Amino acid sequence: MPESAELTREPASAAVQVLINHSNDRDASNQWQRALVQGCEVYCYGQPLQKECRTAASPGLIGQLYRAQGSEFIHGLTGHYALIIDDRRSGTCHVFADRFATHRLYYRSLSCGLIIADNLQALRGAVTEPLTLSRQAVVNYLYHHMIPSPKTVYEGVYCLEPAQRVTWRQGALSTETWWQPAFEQQTSQSEQQLADELFVLMQDVVADYCTKDKTGCFLSGGLDSSSLAGLVSQSIPSPEVFSIGFPIAQYNEIDYARAAVEHFGLNGHEYCMTPQDVVAALPQVVGSMDQPFGNSSVIPTYFCAQLARSQGVNRLIAGDGGDELFAGNQRYATQLQRDRWRQRLKPLIGMLDLTLLRSSLPDSPALLGKAKSFTRQLKMTIPENVQYYNFLNLLDRKAIFSASVVKGVDLFEPDRQCQQLYDVLPDASPLDRLLYLDWKHTLADNDLVKVNSMCRLAGVDVVYPMLDDRLVDYSLRVPASIKLTRGNLRHLYKRAMGGFLPDKILHKTKHGFGLPFGLWTKDHPQLQKLAYEAIDSLRRYDLFQKKFIDEAINRHKSGHASYYGELVWVLMVLALWLDRNY
Repeated sequence: MPESAELTREPASAAVQVLINHSNDRDASNQWQRALVQGCEVYCYGQPLQKECRTAASPGLIGQLYRAQGSEFIHGLTGHYALIIDDRRSGTCHVFADRFATHRLYYRSLSCGLIIADNLQALRGAVTEPLTLSRQAVVNYLYHHMIPSPKTVYEGVYCLEPAQRVTWRQGALSTETWWQPAFEQQTSQSEQQLADELFVLMQDVVADYCTKDKTGCFLSGGLDSSSLAGLVSQSIPSPEVFSIGFPIAQYNEIDYARAAVEHFGLNGHEYCMTPQDVVAALPQVVGSMDQPFGNSSVIPTYFCAQLARSQGVNRLIAGDGGDELFAGNQRYATQLQRDRWRQRLKPLIGMLDLTLLRSSLPDSPALLGKAKSFTRQLKMTIPENVQYYNFLNLLDRKAIFSASVVKGVDLFEPDRQCQQLYDVLPDASPLDRLLYLDWKHTLADNDLVKVNSMCRLAGVDVVYPMLDDRLVDYSLRVPASIKLTRGNLRHLYKRAMGGFLPDKILHKTKHGFGLPFGLWTKDHPQLQKLAYEAIDSLRRYDLFQKKFIDEAINRHKSGHASYYGELVWVLMVLALWLDRNY
């Protein structure tokens, strides 16, 4: 929580207590606003718009809409927001998240009331009894490297999911998903017409996010950040853009960012990270997080936001969402190819299972081992395939967690949750179902948490044009067959940006914003000491088998440093967070 924040602790009514942050040094459109309308206390974060006229929906107007339409008013709003409506007349409280839960809200239901907070620290301080660490959340964290909503790290405390409405009335709690995507891919438009429409729509959307002074852009050099920075330059001359580099070639994309700077005439700012930066920033970064969060790109995100703040920028445009709307992740192509093989070989899978998997054939030579792995994956569902190389699938879960954890939790809950989410849209294509899975786990529960948290820590606001409802609705009309073609991720998007983006960026391979933590930890004594000592401290919490803790460190020392570095990071962050909070 920023030092300048003020916390509203007074109860909105006898039963509802709302705890929210007010920060004086941030954009007013991204602060909490409040109004009392006809017996309704309305809290609004962000700037929701009325869908039909795209004008701002103030808390007062929202209260009026609620009084006239009931909770169905939410379907007439668009934008990124969080809403709390405490209806004192009926003794009912409604809490709403937008389509991607771009601003997180937490809640705890008690027989005598409801506590709502926009940060877990405030909620934890408001309850009379100590909150208990959820051991199920620890299992889910190790699987996902974050804790998927609606559960949190605390027992009995929940987080709003995307497009969710939570209603509390006289001690009873109910939840409802008020919006789900409908992938309606019947279109008479040609591929070129769709591409042209996308480019024009991108121009319109981005222009709407350029209305504030001191607006800058994250610039990684990838498709989304480069597209957005270029479009911003049509509204703001030479906008400020911010990039992070690394002194290790396979992690460094700074040349692509420079290509965008030169091509669009941007005002570029760069920072090259070092292992010492990680050592210095880790305590502050981990301490700022509501829950354990194991995505290592949180560190470069923080340094990028901090760089922007140092240049007087108070609002950043982020490119998150493009890959998940328009099919830009390699795993989509990999899983669709595997699914095609699954369909072709369906009559033979039983025979392959009997011949390869149920026989005594060894895993070597390598070709035979690959054949057995391929057969195992043919027997799996697509969500299971996505997680094939998950650490929890490569090791015996009962050998990872302590006996008390194994006895008290569902070790395979994360797997089932992925499958359930994939199954929500049975009529959609396999690609679109994968995209929807990522809308929840990759965007709402991961990337948005990361960027929001680090921008808040750095003292800047952040907005997400790629997640504008207009672009989301457009993406639902695009046939899966042209979102991704064989050998070409984001096929339609690239066609839309052809002639606008430099070819170097348009045709670059997918990279990401990863931190070379595994390599640095192996070679940098201070960082290694910090990581290993933190992991060793996990012994005192009775969460993991002691042998597993030893193996995690030894595998990193003697194995593939980059691969096992991810496990070391996830465990280290958990240990540092627990040390600060327990």
